[in-house]
Amino acid sequence: MQRIGFIGIGLMGHHMARHLLDAGHPLTIWNRSEEKAQDLLVSGAGWADSPKMVARSSDIVITMVTDSIASEQVACGSDGVLEGAREGLILIDMGSIAPEMSRSIAARAREKGVWMLDAPVTGAPKVAKAGKLGIMVGGPMKTFEICLPIFEVMAAKIVYVGDQNGMGTTLKLINNLILGVAIEAVSEAMVLSAKVGIDPQKVIDITSVGGARTGAMETRGPRMIRRDFAPGFSTDNMYKDLSSAIKLADESGVSLPATSASWDILRAAKSRGHGALDSCCVMTVLEYLAQTEVNATKEN
Repeated sequence: MQRIGFIGIGLMGHHMARHLLDAGHPLTIWNRSEEKAQDLLVSGAGWADSPKMVARSSDIVITMVTDSIASEQVACGSDGVLEGAREGLILIDMGSIAPEMSRSIAARAREKGVWMLDAPVTGAPKVAKAGKLGIMVGGPMKTFEICLPIFEVMAAKIVYVGDQNGMGTTLKLINNLILGVAIEAVSEAMVLSAKVGIDPQKVIDITSVGGARTGAMETRGPRMIRRDFAPGFSTDNMYKDLSSAIKLADESGVSLPATSASWDILRAAKSRGHGALDSCCVMTVLEYLAQTEVNATKEN
């Protein structure tokens, strides 16, 4: 069994690390807060005092941290993975970071004889818990083939995007572009139905069939009605990803009008102090503008 290091025991990373541990991989972990990893440690995972020390005891190191800055720090910073890496180590960045940062980290890794894959995921924490994530992978094919059994422990769908680093993170931006716009569309439908006197639950019911059926309605619609904005995919993270998608589109000469509108509403939600809430809280911005509130008590 390959020795795996896991850095970032958050909402997603905790479940992912658990699957690897349960599959029998020797696992060494590091997180900024050790207490979040206590149950994994009790189950047999080892603790390292830094990302550098994780690398020293691992064949493959996975990072699952918040953003580009955090990924760069744990990989390339003082006491980072590359400081403890030996030639032949594999680094897998599974966070949602900018494609240019993936390429930058990969270039610095190659200088150390380390191979890197960017392998961001799609799916909420409950999907991670079920081991049914989607994973998008960019990087050398041979490295991908070595790591495929590891991905299969955590995922129901694995898409190899191409042999260039940054391709996985680019596909993740495109995936989240669709999700961000879809959540905005669901929010608009919910607020409009409430304003005109239709129970928003009826919108969920009718869109469960036909061409308007979306995962965003099925997963976020009921939460909107319950006003459950506990973070699955936070407003801050969705804003970050749509910002990166818009930047990529600008560099590529592509217009993203619907994405830009969704990004603007996310910015408004952030300005109201809702950055840590799930991105479906954009509904509250639209409620404020419409001077209405979504609930499940109104009848047609």
